[in-house]
Amino acid sequence: MAGPTAVAETSDHGEGAGPPRVVVIDDSTVIRGGFATVHPGLDVIATYAAVEDFEAHPVACDVVVLDLLLRRPEPQAPSSAKQGRAAIRTVRDLGYRICIYTDERRSLVLALCLRAGADGVVHKSDPPEVAVQAVRDIRQGQVVVTQSLVGLTELLDRRGATLELSPRQRQVISARARGRHWKDLAATLYITEGVAREHYQAACVKLRHYLRDTSPGDIERAVGIGPGDLFDDE
Repeated sequence: MAGPTAVAETSDHGEGAGPPRVVVIDDSTVIRGGFATVHPGLDVIATYAAVEDFEAHPVACDVVVLDLLLRRPEPQAPSSAKQGRAAIRTVRDLGYRICIYTDERRSLVLALCLRAGADGVVHKSDPPEVAVQAVRDIRQGQVVVTQSLVGLTELLDRRGATLELSPRQRQVISARARGRHWKDLAATLYITEGVAREHYQAACVKLRHYLRDTSPGDIERAVGIGPGDLFDDE
């Protein structure tokens, strides 16, 4: 299974020592109770069932591990809970780095998470070591981009989005979008595997910058959907 790829970006946050200190926000009692056991490489210092609870009682941490779909427990109305992009923006505005921890695999939805301020995405079905490494990378100021976003990067580039990919970056993205392994694509392009990864990482950084700097309407036109189809629903 292909795991997320860490993409270096500048950050003014310091690098922590020891296991990353994380806060887990998830409405699942099972995940909150078992996250530390399944991910022993992380220091889980607190868990919350809702973003509102974290807002009311925040704690210092390196990374917030945030589920996308959050429902308030009864008797509170489910609609009262912040979730999705609203939850990401709330945690971002509090000054925290964010690792999305989700079952969601639709590339456009995950792209909007990056646009809203998330620093990376990990799937709940990923091996625990993938999630641990992703959190470590995010703590270091990197961006973790999943394989599901590679095809979107190629689509946007083909539709004329201003990603400004170099010819080599375009070749590497195209190969990865088709499931080519690093060793294979590196041999085909007559470059080393390390250089191939560098081109890939640079392209993913450009994707994130494009999503953050481009208007909603322009993104929708580049993807090829109608106005408001993508950005109406929080």
